[in-house]
Amino acid sequence: MPKRLKIISENCIGCKSCELACSLKNSGEMNQTRSRITEITFIEGKYSLPYNFVSTCRQCTDAPCLHSCPVAAITRTVVGKVVIIDHKKCIGCGKCIFACPFGAMLFNSSTRKAFKCELCAGNPACASICPTDAILFKYAKPFYAKAEDLKMKGIEILSQQNLANLKNRQKN
Repeated sequence: MPKRLKIISENCIGCKSCELACSLKNSGEMNQTRSRITEITFIEGKYSLPYNFVSTCRQCTDAPCLHSCPVAAITRTVVGKVVIIDHKKCIGCGKCIFACPFGAMLFNSSTRKAFKCELCAGNPACASICPTDAILFKYAKPFYAKAEDLKMKGIEILSQQNLANLKNRQKN
């Protein structure tokens, strides 16, 4: 059983440390648009209490992004079963972004390539920095991109946001 990120949104305080640590480790800059993890704060209900939703790649066993890539730029590592992108092969077509039901596949407008969480080569910066243990890196059962897992408002918003970003960037 491989290690995965376990997200406990109820523990999240919305500090966005995970986003900044992720972007720094993966792109060398503290820039939330380069983060592979996203935190969204919802304010809903009668008392307008905030709810923090954290999302990143779930390393799905059935990985729709992997199967959608027309040039086999997305593969899975033998050790750890992590879904990774070969940026030399990626043609920036965006099919993986459309295929990801969780909004976790992102698009870099500078490189015109897809990017996603690859678990920081086994030491995720987001899990290391999270002050409330809302993000844990631990052994977990396989995860499948099933319809019942997609019925979360945060996932719907992230998916729509990522698709809109891709469409806008491809026009430029």
